[in-house]
Amino acid sequence: MRNPINKRVLRDLVKEWKKYIILVLLMSFMIASASGIFVANGSMMAAIDESYSKYNIEDGHFELEDEATEDLLSAMPDSIKIYELFAKELEEGDGAVVRVYKIRNEVNKTCVIEGRLPEKDDEIAIDRMHANNKSVVVGDNLKVGGRDYKVVGLIAMSDYSTLFKNNSDIMFNAIDFDVAVVTPEAWEEMDANIIYNYAYKIIDKPSSESEVREFSDDLIEKIAVIAATGGFTDNEEEAKELAENVEAWQAYLNNIDPMTADMNKVNEVINELKELEEYEDDINELKDFVPEYANQAIHFAADDFGSDQAMMGVLVYIFIAVLAFVFAITTKNTIESEAAVIGTLRATGYTRSEMLRYYMLMPTVITIISSVAGNVLGYTLFKDVVVSMYYNSYSLVTYETLWNAKAFIYTTVVPLILVLIINFAVIIKYIRLSPLRFLRRDLSTSKRKKAIRLPRMGFLSRFRMRVFLQNIVGYIVLFFGISFVMLLLAFAVGLTETLDHYKETMTENLIANYQYVLKDIKDDDGNIIETSTDGAEKFSMAGLVTVDGVHVGEPVSVYGYDDGSKYIDINESLSDQEIIISDAFANKFLLKAGDELTLKEKYSDTSYEFTIKGIHTYPGGIAVFMPNDEFNKVFELDEGSFSGFLSNEKITDIDEEMIYMVITKEDVMALSTQIEHSMGNYMDYVSFACLIIGVLVIYLLTKIIIEKNAGAISLVKVLGYDNSEINSIYIRLTTVIVVIFSVITSFLGVGGLALTFRVIMYSMSGWFDVYVSALSYVKMIGILLLSYLVVAFFDILRIRKVPLTDALKNVE
Repeated sequence: MRNPINKRVLRDLVKEWKKYIILVLLMSFMIASASGIFVANGSMMAAIDESYSKYNIEDGHFELEDEATEDLLSAMPDSIKIYELFAKELEEGDGAVVRVYKIRNEVNKTCVIEGRLPEKDDEIAIDRMHANNKSVVVGDNLKVGGRDYKVVGLIAMSDYSTLFKNNSDIMFNAIDFDVAVVTPEAWEEMDANIIYNYAYKIIDKPSSESEVREFSDDLIEKIAVIAATGGFTDNEEEAKELAENVEAWQAYLNNIDPMTADMNKVNEVINELKELEEYEDDINELKDFVPEYANQAIHFAADDFGSDQAMMGVLVYIFIAVLAFVFAITTKNTIESEAAVIGTLRATGYTRSEMLRYYMLMPTVITIISSVAGNVLGYTLFKDVVVSMYYNSYSLVTYETLWNAKAFIYTTVVPLILVLIINFAVIIKYIRLSPLRFLRRDLSTSKRKKAIRLPRMGFLSRFRMRVFLQNIVGYIVLFFGISFVMLLLAFAVGLTETLDHYKETMTENLIANYQYVLKDIKDDDGNIIETSTDGAEKFSMAGLVTVDGVHVGEPVSVYGYDDGSKYIDINESLSDQEIIISDAFANKFLLKAGDELTLKEKYSDTSYEFTIKGIHTYPGGIAVFMPNDEFNKVFELDEGSFSGFLSNEKITDIDEEMIYMVITKEDVMALSTQIEHSMGNYMDYVSFACLIIGVLVIYLLTKIIIEKNAGAISLVKVLGYDNSEINSIYIRLTTVIVVIFSVITSFLGVGGLALTFRVIMYSMSGWFDVYVSALSYVKMIGILLLSYLVVAFFDILRIRKVPLTDALKNVE
């Protein structure tokens, strides 16, 4: 026979439907959010992993100054297969740079998101995310290089999941940079310089990542030597002898990034090679080499997905724990209010285990319903929201939604176990009492203590104080609930202001509006390059990477400045190996004056030891500063060497062929610009969601407090106190507590944001700190108090509905 007591479950659900609906809504929302992120992450990661074979993604690529001759290509190692992947860079109608390729059929194939690939010479397919940013759709006309093309497709290139124009860029830029494909005939007709890029696939690829890295290190040396000698010999030793300078291959290796190169040695080697008249026409130059594992355009998006999972997992567990304690308090109040019923049932033969199972049933049912609803929403609506955020940030290939066992465990199994454990601990504490104790409503599990003596004050004040002490556990849970809401508000409000503040301070602390890095400091006639641009100043620049700390391999810009520089205003006197570091460097790696710092070259084992003398205000990046003379000593350069010019005005009197790159304000702020573009539109939605969650959480917890005190409220009504006086006891008390909690938790929320943001930035290159102004604190507190005002209105109505007859019930 079915247990008759279970029939009460449906009746309890109907009786307390408001409370349980709120619990279901809150749990479903958080589970759906977590499930959506886990499922979207898992599905996207599976698509990315599959894309390596599906689209035949390269194992690396290199760029030569000129097209490789047959001799040069035939001299390449037999361990790789080389594919021609030439490109041309032109200007779109709005000024953006578009890198155009021929339609790819062998390596780094293209995924068509919408439309089709070009079939005619006046057709083009462009990157889907760039098109969205520029409001370009299939069928539009797009001017590229002064010629009109019809956009017939929106694509995602498998080797450009993030649109990095250069692998050394601080951040990708899908607004001012685009990639596209056209027919081979249309490509040949485009009037632009050719980028001689070659992709390669390793024929017998090593199984471990460390072996792949060793292979790439060896490969770059071989390609550098072969390119340096024009491929006239495939014998490495002979090539080095012919190059005369045994450091030729290392110079070319460094030359893939002029910021790390000894440019004087590079040019000396080039000139020596050119003296070999027999091979003069075959000599080439390795301009770039990027193995697949170091390619930011391929890996950046995938690396970002992991941090989202970790962050959401923490938020879900915090919130589920809060709701589990809410369940525990609800169950505790239910047991106290039904003490006489429980005593009667126990006296009539119901065992402790039966009572335990009954009171465990409701939280279990609610959690299961919430988990099912949350997972359904997670796999549909919320997953689509997360995917749209990713597609708004990255140029991703198409994906298929996959079942995610990890999401099921994190969002269903773990919350259910957590709720069961907490509720079991609360219920078992009371259910062990004897039936007589329940009938007497004597549910205290500790030795009876005397009531706390309150100070002399008015009756209502004493009453208010007593209510607080009797409901202190409920108010503690309310504190944690408000803390969670405030953490979400900190993300919604603080992140936007942090990005705005970073832009403002970065503008104020820019080294210069333009940083010109030269390919060579001498022109073809051997003369030192100069400029007549007003205010231009020579500087040196190199690129090193970190070897330890929170982010190994973090790119570090090393600046050499002239004494009295107006751009790098450092007046401290530095001795050998002493440096000044940027405050961004100090904050990210927790460095201070007096610390020892080791940095190394990116593509070699050469390392440098420095002593930090001081910290310079430069929030724009991870940077090191030293006098130019010291810079030349450290990097063994000739006296008077430099890398380029700093200028607040655009330099126009230097041949563009001599300029390797120009770093502008937009490049430095690309990180914040991209984060703002990717997430900015969602912050308003998060703020609105926080308002709704705040209303639900506070409503639920204050409802529990008022229901627990329904008897006392009824009694004071019998004693003649009107509703306004009763509101002054319960509503005013709760209002004061909510105001205090909102102020305290606003600081905790910002602290949580700062900690989470720090962890996220640890995995990225660059740094900027969280900034939240006093006005934002007020805004956060205001949103939460607005939520409470809505709740307080319903609490007033609830107090009015408490009947006087409750005071006559359950009289002991």
